[in-house]
Amino acid sequence: MKKFLMVLWAGLLVMPLAMGCQKTRVTQDEAYMALKSAFVGDHVYFDFDRYDIRPDGAAIIQAKAAFMTQYPSVNAEIQGHCDERGTEVYNMALGDRRAKSAYNYITSLGVSGARLSTVSYGEERPLDPASNEAAWARNRRAQFVVVAE
Repeated sequence: MKKFLMVLWAGLLVMPLAMGCQKTRVTQDEAYMALKSAFVGDHVYFDFDRYDIRPDGAAIIQAKAAFMTQYPSVNAEIQGHCDERGTEVYNMALGDRRAKSAYNYITSLGVSGARLSTVSYGEERPLDPASNEAAWARNRRAQFVVVAE
């Protein structure tokens, strides 16, 4: 999360300079790609059997909202994920609630809902295939994916 926030704010500060200077090391495209990479790389994590946004997740979503505000042509899909515990049906529903929780938070920050979609993958796409608490914690997430630029 800190990496994403640092890259986002650096990009917000560097972008006007890069656009106004002919001899800059950071082009507009490079700054956008760095911000986009951070946008998709930071995930919102959830506690076990929960879908409420934690304070660390709120900061991540705020940074994502700033990115989407700066780049109004970007559309994103919010993917809800779960760990392997629970039934398949339950995890699909929980993943849906996680994605919608992130959706509700980012739209409350002014990002148009028309630019976002949600999907649940339940336990189908784990980041970490291990069966332990550390892996489960990584797999309980909402993940943002850029679908249009």
